[in-house]
Amino acid sequence: MQSLMTEQPRTRSEDRAQRPKPLTDFYGEDRHELVQKLAYQNWEKRGCPLWSPEIDWFAAEKAVRAYLLASGIKLGPDEDLYS
Repeated sequence: MQSLMTEQPRTRSEDRAQRPKPLTDFYGEDRHELVQKLAYQNWEKRGCPLWSPEIDWFAAEKAVRAYLLASGIKLGPDEDLYS
């Protein structure tokens, strides 16, 4: 019980330091954000149809993966885009 009272609360910056940093490329954006933005653009180009988000998401992942490989940027273990 005594150790709980003496422990200082962690600050937000300490919490962020504990989390793994996402892989970044392209002007410091993380890869997930890039895929998300590209998928949204693809969806808009297709006329914003309902019930098909995975089509745009998978196309965006494929495009980002191809660009990274063509640029010589290494992917994660097992050729994973996000880790």
